[in-house]
Amino acid sequence: MLQSMRDKAKSWVTFLVVGIIAFMMAITGLETLAPNPNNPKVASVNGKDITRAELAQAVDQQRRVLIQQMGEQFDPSMLDDQLLQSSVLESLIDRQLMLQSAEDQDMDIGQTQVDKLILSMPQFQQNGRFDKDRFQMVVRSYGMSPLQFRDALREETLLLQLRSGIANTEFVTEQELKRLQSLEGQTRDLAWVVLPADAVRNAIIPSEDEIKSYYEANSNQFMTPEQVVVDYVILNKGDIAKSISVTAEDIEAEYQYRVEQLQQQAGNNTQVSVILIQTGEERTLEAAKSRAGEVIAKLKSGTVFSDLAKSYSDDPMTAEKGGDLGTVEPGFFGDEFDNTVAELKAGEVSSPIETNFGIQILKVTSRDQPEVPSLNEMRSGIETALKQNEVDSLFLEQSRELADISFEASDLVQPAEQLGLTITTSESFGRNGADSGISSDRRIPAAAFSDDVLNLGTNSELIEITPEQALVLRVKEHKKPELMPLADVKDGIVATLKDNRAAEQLAASSEELIARLQSGSSLKVLAGEQKLEVIESLKTSRNKAGVPAQLVQKAFKMPHPGQSVAYDTAILPNGDYAVIALSGIYPGEMTANSEQLRGLGQFIASSNGRVMFDEYLASLKERGKVKIKLNGE
Repeated sequence: MLQSMRDKAKSWVTFLVVGIIAFMMAITGLETLAPNPNNPKVASVNGKDITRAELAQAVDQQRRVLIQQMGEQFDPSMLDDQLLQSSVLESLIDRQLMLQSAEDQDMDIGQTQVDKLILSMPQFQQNGRFDKDRFQMVVRSYGMSPLQFRDALREETLLLQLRSGIANTEFVTEQELKRLQSLEGQTRDLAWVVLPADAVRNAIIPSEDEIKSYYEANSNQFMTPEQVVVDYVILNKGDIAKSISVTAEDIEAEYQYRVEQLQQQAGNNTQVSVILIQTGEERTLEAAKSRAGEVIAKLKSGTVFSDLAKSYSDDPMTAEKGGDLGTVEPGFFGDEFDNTVAELKAGEVSSPIETNFGIQILKVTSRDQPEVPSLNEMRSGIETALKQNEVDSLFLEQSRELADISFEASDLVQPAEQLGLTITTSESFGRNGADSGISSDRRIPAAAFSDDVLNLGTNSELIEITPEQALVLRVKEHKKPELMPLADVKDGIVATLKDNRAAEQLAASSEELIARLQSGSSLKVLAGEQKLEVIESLKTSRNKAGVPAQLVQKAFKMPHPGQSVAYDTAILPNGDYAVIALSGIYPGEMTANSEQLRGLGQFIASSNGRVMFDEYLASLKERGKVKIKLNGE
């Protein structure tokens, strides 16, 4: 009967995981259940709103992912916040459309299945077993609560099923694969002559009138770059730190607080073992109490607790470890459990207690004893931490003050004077910024060239260029584009005119040569007349070395010549024109074995499946009612 009950019962630890998630919801997630008038919607998908808070959280999570992926190479200045926000909003809209589609098809993932998936995920395991502390730590690093993670995992699993259901319908037949391999391995017989551009280009001498006409007709190409010079003030944490001092009383108070925290944490770090005797349809409460009595009697007679846990406990996950539940913190198992553990000393066993899971017998196997450093040992660290806390607080306060004053002020003098900052002038820079200096941060030129700052003459919004620095800027000088003198750009115009006229002449010569070839003339004869060299390449593959890539690409786009010869032209990177003669096409040989063909088929089917899913998503967007209200649209 005991084995039957174990097979039917969910592990107490499994219930615990769900309890942790519910507990985290109680302290972090309830606020999301009530409507919030200060949380406006930024988009609506078939009547389902996406709020600004949801968008902000998704943007933050995406930023965390980018930081984790790029590591030390991450550069905040390379991150376009507006582009990131737009991209994330588009992803949220796509996600909502797909979730609605899955719901319309009655697709769902049960919470029990999601919880089992969480328990089995390697990133939440320690020594091959689920670890609740690691679970909470990892989930928090994602910027999520456990409840939010579970919901996101359920949705992601559901979307994966939807994607797979559509994409996996694609397949490629063996005959198609063989034909594809035949095309890929195809070879062609080629011959060509090259009409050199240099000789034609060097013979062209543009007139002064041509140069002037091109200059006037294309004046927009010869404008100086638009540039600005900005004034700015920087708020720096390092400067704030210099003005902060910490008293001995502050250090003493912080030391006492930390000692209390260490003692409290040690009290929470209690190692507990448990014997669970479940109640239910197959065992009454009286029967459970009687069984618990047997356990107590055997404990008194000297039987080891861990041995009894393996024999009597109905929780399979803890029973096999001798009842070891690990480190237990107050608040997860109920008041009766916590009160009982609090009264036990290390090594003591409780009397049977009734809980929601049944009858439990508890043993405190150990309690941590805190090691409290002396005040002298902690003084330096405490002083640094107190200063940093004060710096962070003042930096935040002064950042808000700088933003507010700058918004109201007509220049930077007022915020500089009130906050004791220095106005600095930048070097000139364009819309793309510069390689060095303050404008190397892309957010600086973006702010400087914004309509309000550039055209209305306002101060910029506060820009956090690093976690330690924030600034406000205004445009001091706007250098508008101006037409450069003809003398400065004349050489470039001459080169362009030569290139254009040479290309026209070579194109005409190529057309004339192809016309004569199609009329029956021999390529070798015509090449001899024009003192050109005929180059041949028989059975040329798509990646044959020594043949210009542009020539090969054009040759493999040419139609089958049949019993004659086909002709076409390719333009080479240096401006030369090549006239190509295609005389033969040969199918590729079958070189792949069945396993290679199968792998190729899976790759192509997967690629086609992604295309099919993209088309499916596009159809959802086309049929759906999507309204974007970002920035008050």
